[in-house]
Amino acid sequence: MRKCIIDEEVVVHPMDGMQLSEGYIREDKRTRFRGCLPGMEPEAGDTVIEVLSRLEVKAKAYYGDDVVVEITSHH
Repeated sequence: MRKCIIDEEVVVHPMDGMQLSEGYIREDKRTRFRGCLPGMEPEAGDTVIEVLSRLEVKAKAYYGDDVVVEITSHH
């Protein structure tokens, strides 16, 4: 069985504002992805972009419409 590793780290922040939260999107069972932000139910989807979009909807409902959820750079 393959271990689940962090594929992408994500952050929540207002447009041009400081970071409010951070989470992750992980590969789950080879073909699907699962994402999570602290204090919110996990989201699943077929692609990283799909999960990112679902996380953004939840973050907007929690923090307000002016937030974005972005994948952070690993460099």
